[in-house]
Amino acid sequence: MCRRSRGYSFVRNVFVRPLLYVFYRNVDIIGAKAVPDEGPIIFTPNHQNALMDALAILCTKDRQPVFMARADIFQKPLIIKILHFLRILPVFRKRDGGSSSDNNQETFDIILKVLHRGQAVGIMPEGTHNEVKHLRVLQKGVFRLAMQAQEAYGNRPTVKIVPVGLEYSSTDKFRSDLIVNYGKAIEVSDFYDLYVENPARAFKLMQDTLSEKMKDGMIDIEEETHYRAIERIRVYYLSDAMRRLGLNDRKAIDRLHAQQKIIAAVQQLILTEPEAGAALCAQINDYDAGIEKQHFSDRTVERQPYSFFGLLLQTTIALPGIPLWMAGLAFNYIPYKVSAVFSRKVKDPQFVSSVQFVIGLVLYPLCHAIVIALLIIFVPCVWGKVLMPLTIVPLGIFVFEYFRHVKNLAARWRFWNGKRRKNPTIRQLIELRKSIFGKMNDVLK
Repeated sequence: MCRRSRGYSFVRNVFVRPLLYVFYRNVDIIGAKAVPDEGPIIFTPNHQNALMDALAILCTKDRQPVFMARADIFQKPLIIKILHFLRILPVFRKRDGGSSSDNNQETFDIILKVLHRGQAVGIMPEGTHNEVKHLRVLQKGVFRLAMQAQEAYGNRPTVKIVPVGLEYSSTDKFRSDLIVNYGKAIEVSDFYDLYVENPARAFKLMQDTLSEKMKDGMIDIEEETHYRAIERIRVYYLSDAMRRLGLNDRKAIDRLHAQQKIIAAVQQLILTEPEAGAALCAQINDYDAGIEKQHFSDRTVERQPYSFFGLLLQTTIALPGIPLWMAGLAFNYIPYKVSAVFSRKVKDPQFVSSVQFVIGLVLYPLCHAIVIALLIIFVPCVWGKVLMPLTIVPLGIFVFEYFRHVKNLAARWRFWNGKRRKNPTIRQLIELRKSIFGKMNDVLK
């Protein structure tokens, strides 16, 4: 683990990284070029999505970081070998029993050796994962390790802590979006003299500094009472906010900043005008519950009004995709179904994506290899033998995207029909959204 591995690079570049870019519709990387390509570095991402948080870093920055994971998954010899190959070491918690400090000493010694060899380490400073988009109190273990590594160099700049903001549009859905935001590195040496004088003060200052930098690069909703409403409106109002703020919706950093401004504006309203803030959040919750009950998305309401002939044209254009959808489903059904069955058994929602990804990492290449072999054997046309295997992965993506498109198209038909019949619920949703967005226009300066 103290040196680069060609086998690790091969598995990451040939299997893991391509699958990550299939698993997520968009993977936006911010600030990776500013992260040093060599020297001791500690990546510190916010922890929302179990194993996917580590994969997001190792697939977007070529540093082969060593991560730590809870010790209870290191049970069987084969699993241990796989985890060690992936540069993952066990860390024991008090809840796991025994003396955690004694059990962890070997892992910490390896981590220090990795850093002293100029390699990278990944540590989740929050300690545990949680889908709530709020940075929890950072554990001080990361600062102790960083300073222990820095002791060999004194106050000479060497060891760096790199804050990483991870933002998932969904932590449990295939083809969602991912933003990996690398912040400016923190020089551990800047705190070394204070550490020599007063370790506790140095660790507290490091904790505050890292917390601030991590919050700058992620979605952080501090308001607890109205968390759900703020979490929803930062998505629903994003496009309008981008236009009002003059930001470029094609840039991930602009989209992130726009969401941060939306959150800040609503939280400020709640702080300065509690009644108005509570009333706005109540409207957002009512609107969110209304579209969920009708099986609409916010985009369905946003894009109205619909015309009969416009929807008919969209439906006609979609019909030729059915044969491609059936072919893609045939090629990818088994790994998809196995992944779906196992993910439904996962009790922790933040592990759903990890389970789907790991199963897909094994089953999709295996099943695709069998399908390709069958195509080569039974397809008589030479061009067919060459071209058809190349369509398997694109068809797999098409299956999901086509199904989503048809589902959204069906929602638009239902919305059009409900409005035509003067359904009061449809009218209420339109008016409610208009009222909410009007108030958001007032609070977003």
